[in-house]
This record gives sequence, structure tokens and C-alpha cells, in this order.
Amino acid sequence: MIHTNGMYGGEFVARNKYPEETVKKILDVSEQLFLEKGYDHTTIQDIIDHLGGLTKGVIYHHFKSKEEIFNTILEKRYAIGITDQIESMKDISGFEKIKKINSMSLRSLEHQKLAFSAKSLITNPRIIGELYAEAFTNIIPYIKTFVEEGIKDGSIKTDYPQEIAELIVISTNIWLAPSFYKMDENALLNKLSFFKMLYEGVNFPLIDDEYIDDVVTMFRAIQE
Repeated sequence: MIHTNGMYGGEFVARNKYPEETVKKILDVSEQLFLEKGYDHTTIQDIIDHLGGLTKGVIYHHFKSKEEIFNTILEKRYAIGITDQIESMKDISGFEKIKKINSMSLRSLEHQKLAFSAKSLITNPRIIGELYAEAFTNIIPYIKTFVEEGIKDGSIKTDYPQEIAELIVISTNIWLAPSFYKMDENALLNKLSFFKMLYEGVNFPLIDDEYIDDVVTMFRAIQE
């Protein structure tokens, strides 16, 4: 039997015998570094240096890139958790569910700090294009189900469920998010005031004082 490049050494066996533990360790270490240093200032070598002897080959066995590690953390540890909480809620209207989604996302400050530490991603035209495509493929249809639920239960009055869902997702995730790097708090408040008028104009009062307070708190947290 040929032994090539130590393929039967302890590291290779360990990563295959306990792949879930290896992945968890990579995600745990990466998340901590992203929170401490920011995504943009964390390198693959930084991650390797904190993995207790695992090599670059082990990381690339499970993840194609630092970006994939980052996206996995955001999806598995934050987005799925919020979705699960919403789907477990009973006895609240479609409109309240949409408000809850926004509130839980905005108040998950570690998640927001992590996401906004990746300026190189969130301001990258390719990534923005991918976010736009993802919004229309998955996120907008998901939000639309709550809009339609709200129409049925009477908490939302609109003849435009698709367009309302698009407005919610595009304004908060695409229109507002990259701008966080280019505005001060006064500019943010001005934009939120405009959003408030815009939503009231389509009879969908999503932006209220509580929402604005949550966005400002999040903005201050990610500016630290």
C-alpha cells in the first residue's frame, strides 16, 4: 500500500473520522477571529494559526475559501436560527411576523457586526449582484408568504404582495446595507425618515420609532 504525503498520518485520519468536529472547530475559530479582527483583516493563515495543528489542506478539504467559511457561519448560526424562531411562532399576524423578522435580525448585534466586518464583500459589485439574485430567488418569495398571510388575516391591506415583499427586502438588504460605510448617523436618520414616508405611502407602516431605534443601535455597534 502506497503512503503518499503522509495521507495516513493522524491529521488525515482525524479529519475523516470526525469531519463534523473538524468543521465545527474551523467555524468556531473563524467566527471568533472575524468578530475580533473583522472579516477583511482575517486571513486563512490566521485561522490556521488558531486551529491547534490543523493545516491549510484540512480547511480547503471542507471549504473552498474564506468567503465560504464566512457565508456558512452567517447562514448556519444566524439566518437559520431566526427562520426557525419565526416558523415556531403561533397566534401572531402576518404583519407581526414580518416585524419580528426585522427586529430579531437588527437586534442580533453579533451577527450584524460580523456581516458588516466584510466590507470587501458587501461593497463588491459581484457580491451585490449575487445578493440581488438570491433575494429574488429565495428571500422575497419567503417574505411574500407572510405578506399574503397578513392579507388573509387582515393585518395587511394591499393588492401588491409581490411588490411589498420586494420593497422590504431590497430597501433593507440592498439599498440600505452598503450605504452604512458611506454615511454618518445623521445621514442614516435622514434615509430612515425617507423610508418611513415611503412605507406609509404604500399603507405598510413597517418603519416606526422602534425600528429606527434598532437600526441606529445596530449602526453604532458596527461602527465600534
